[in-house]
Amino acid sequence: MAFEINYDIKAPVFNIQTYCIHDGPGIRDTVFVKGCPLRCIWCSNPESNLAKPQLMTYSSKCTGCGECIDACPNKAISIGQNAEGKYIALTDRTKCTDCGECVQNCSHNAREISGKDMSVRECIDKVKRDKLFFTESGGGLTISGGEVLAHADFSANLLAAAKELEIHTCVESSSFAPREVIDKVFQFVDLALLDVKHIDDELHKKFTGVSNKQILENITHVYKDLHVDVIIRVPVIPGYNDSDENIKASALFARSLGENVLVNLLPGHKLGESKNESLGVETKLAVEVPSAEHMEHLKEIVEGVGQPCKIGG
Repeated sequence: MAFEINYDIKAPVFNIQTYCIHDGPGIRDTVFVKGCPLRCIWCSNPESNLAKPQLMTYSSKCTGCGECIDACPNKAISIGQNAEGKYIALTDRTKCTDCGECVQNCSHNAREISGKDMSVRECIDKVKRDKLFFTESGGGLTISGGEVLAHADFSANLLAAAKELEIHTCVESSSFAPREVIDKVFQFVDLALLDVKHIDDELHKKFTGVSNKQILENITHVYKDLHVDVIIRVPVIPGYNDSDENIKASALFARSLGENVLVNLLPGHKLGESKNESLGVETKLAVEVPSAEHMEHLKEIVEGVGQPCKIGG
């Protein structure tokens, strides 16, 4: 039976980024969905963890004018000093319901709501405007997150809509989902950018909250059974997963799929720290940025087992 696209299905989307060059080949539009079953302690998009709108505040933009105070129906906002001694609007997260009323009354763009429900129709209408750029550059649509598979119906329908328009499709995923979800989504995927965060299962559980057994099995299934092109992506977080042993084991896993499967080593960065602050969440980990020399060393390890490797996405 042919797949009938449902353009009305919705998912919480926190960004549609246009003209991306790091989320697959060519120039791409990337749809970022909210909601993820993993809790990676180094997460660079913590605003994507929960599948609901969330208030984000930016102390650097706040003038402490107080316009937002009266707008809050829960009396969750007051003026006080931050760690640098600057007087700003502070939000009591135990009272805040992420309603967004304060956002509407902030004239300095110091507050925003991350995420809103969007339909497949709304997303594909926006993406298809850039089809000319996709065609000329070999680009297309990428769905990222959060976790694509956490919104399987939405993702499958959006990918199918792109395929109907002859737009190249790509997903960025942890591959953590039941097999039936994998099959539903990946039938419409041209390229899968799949994370291997740690090969050791116990350490994977410690750092992400879930086992990697299903993840590795799903990646193998996607490549060998569903015949989707795969790039293995390893986020390099110094002190956590950047040992020679783990990188070599990750490369050997890629080689078990096929000798031409590319490994992308993604240097860790600090963007998640400021985002956690904007969410009112205490940062669990101060991510160290790996040196260029260290990244080259790890690249040599991957290439040493015969696997192609690239630093960055």
